[in-house]
Amino acid sequence: MTLSRHSLWPLAILLLVLWRPLAAAELFYLGQRIPDPNKPWSSLEYQQLLEALKKVEETQVNALPRRSGEFTGPIYRRMVSEENFRPQLNIYAPLELRQNEAREVLFQLKELMRLYFDFRAARQPYGAEALGLMTHSLRQQAVLFTLTTEFWMTLSQQEQSNPVRLQGLQETKAAAAMLTSSALDYLGLTKQFDREDLELYGAEMARQLPELFVHLDAGIRPQLLARVGELAERHPYHQVRESMGELLPVLAAIQNDIERQLAQPQAPTKPADPLDLSVPAEL
Repeated sequence: MTLSRHSLWPLAILLLVLWRPLAAAELFYLGQRIPDPNKPWSSLEYQQLLEALKKVEETQVNALPRRSGEFTGPIYRRMVSEENFRPQLNIYAPLELRQNEAREVLFQLKELMRLYFDFRAARQPYGAEALGLMTHSLRQQAVLFTLTTEFWMTLSQQEQSNPVRLQGLQETKAAAAMLTSSALDYLGLTKQFDREDLELYGAEMARQLPELFVHLDAGIRPQLLARVGELAERHPYHQVRESMGELLPVLAAIQNDIERQLAQPQAPTKPADPLDLSVPAEL
């Protein structure tokens, strides 16, 4: 049986009442077990939440956690909390494990976006939440790139030339380019998202994209520059045009710096002096 929207609030209130006394106990949202929103989440917690929300979506109407919901807000805010990145950036943990964890969290975030986005609808039912998840996914992609670069630098030249390693790096870059392109696409969906949500999203994008832009392939960066320039000039909302206008010179400066560094001639590597293993002469 499907519950109406109004009948959800007593259940949500009951959940909040139970949260504090059950600090160390299992937590439930509309009958589904969820991770503790008061603690940072790993990929396992994201997976647990995803499974719970899929079941909620199948049986309840308009019941996914809201960005500013009085009762469901803590769940959503934990979903997009930058505090969740902290374990991935812990330099004392094995780098490859942190890289794999970042990749798995990004996958779970993309699956959560599938729940929150509904492009069959004339108006997005979870517009603010869907856009917030996209911004958070961009942040997670940037963290993954940072860890991938660090890991790449630990490899020998022979390992860096390994076809399997190269393919993995290219796949990471291709996925990032697709995510970034999709993120810009949403700015154009003015009929499906509220104006204030798109304006906030544009401002968040302007802060986030430079960190990701520097990692993208040379063939993708000029295309993104052109798209940001077009949004800065033609987007129907002034605030979005302003955000993209502030972003454009930042990305252009990054692009110019990359091109300048690539144009510099590579200094020849001086061969190491041969190791002298001869017996020293007697004095």
